[in-house]
Formats: sequence, structure tokens, C-alpha cells
Amino acid sequence: MFGAISKALAQLGDPKIQKLIGLSIALAIAVFIAIALLAWWLIGWLSGLNGWWGEITQAAGVLATLVIAWFTFPALAAAISAIFADRVIDAVEARYYPGRPAPHATPILASVLDGLKLALLSLIANLLALPFLIFPPLYFLIAYGVNGYLLGREYYEMPALRRLQRPVAKQVYAAHRGQFTLGGVLIAILSTIPFVNLIAPIIATAFMVHLFESVVKLESDRAASVTRRPPSGAN
Repeated sequence: MFGAISKALAQLGDPKIQKLIGLSIALAIAVFIAIALLAWWLIGWLSGLNGWWGEITQAAGVLATLVIAWFTFPALAAAISAIFADRVIDAVEARYYPGRPAPHATPILASVLDGLKLALLSLIANLLALPFLIFPPLYFLIAYGVNGYLLGREYYEMPALRRLQRPVAKQVYAAHRGQFTLGGVLIAILSTIPFVNLIAPIIATAFMVHLFESVVKLESDRAASVTRRPPSGAN
């Protein structure tokens, strides 16, 4: 796992990845600005307050909204990843796994819808976990645990469904669920670190490609070992 994250970080200087990093940062900032503006307008409209008291109320409401958005950023990161996933995976495979056959065709709309579905689930989970902030250890246990499972599964499917048939991909995931869940926890942590979270979707996608490839290699080595093993009772 540490090798996978090291390779992902090492490729941040790749021009193809840097272009996507710029797009990811711009999109994340645009979403935060949109959330702030919407909160400012909505709070002002609902409160009906005027003058300096109304402005203070709006500012406090916007600040609270942005704090909530920050803690639920893994959901936004998942949606952003769905948009850039194929281009990130192509760049990683070109550098570390050249010569691979063309991947299975994955409809863009289906990928985006899967990402939005996961983002919605992650958003709901993070919002439900927020009340537990009064006891931070329990909050982080719940938030990172749930996000680890959701993000680990979603980010795994991004490279896996390009290379494996869905039934096989499900079998591989089931056999290594714990490893991918831990990977998801790491992604969730990256998604809540200031500034790092702006490029977390790119790092996370690249990281999961390497993690997926290491698992596939492990499964291949096991299959080869079984094939070479002499029959029982053979001299």
C-alpha cells in the first residue's frame, strides 16, 4: 500500500497529471464558492433580517456551511474523481504499465452516475456522522470507517472494471476487501487535509490503480503457483 501511494505522489510532476490537477483544483474551488454564495442568499432570504445584524447572520451561516462542506469533502472528491478517472488511469498505465491492451469500454454517463451515487451516499454518511464531533474519536472512527468502505469500493471499480469483467472484479474485491477498505480510509484522510484535499481525487485515483495492479499480480502469482504444483501423490 505504501508503494502504491509513493508511486501516485511521484507522478504528480507528470504534465498529463498536472493538467488534471489544475482542473480538479478549479472545480473544487468553484464548488466551494457556489456553496458559499448559495448559503449567503438562502440564509438572507430565510432570516428576513436587514442591516448589519442580517449580514452577521449571513456570514455566520456561510462559515458554518463551509465547515460542514469541508467535513463532507470526501463526497465531493468522489464526484470529481468520476469526471477525471479515465484520464488519470490512462496516464498511470502509460507510465507504469505500458503495453496493456485497450481497456473495456466504460460508458461515460454510467461512470458519472456511479460517481454521483457514491457521492450522495458518502454525503449522507458524513452528515449523519457530524453530530458525533462533540466526541472527536468516535466521529473520526465512524466517518473514516464508513468513508473507507464506500470510497475503497468506488475507487477500486474505476480501474478494475476497465480490466476485468464485473463478476471477476467483484470476486477480486471480495477476496481483498480489507485492503481496499484501508485504501479507502487513506483516501478519506487525504480528502480532509487542507489544500491536499483539492488534489485528493487525482492522487486517490492513481493510488488505487497501483493498489489494484498489485492485487491482480498477487492473484496471478497464486494461480501460477497452483498450476505448477505437482498432483497429490506424484513422485
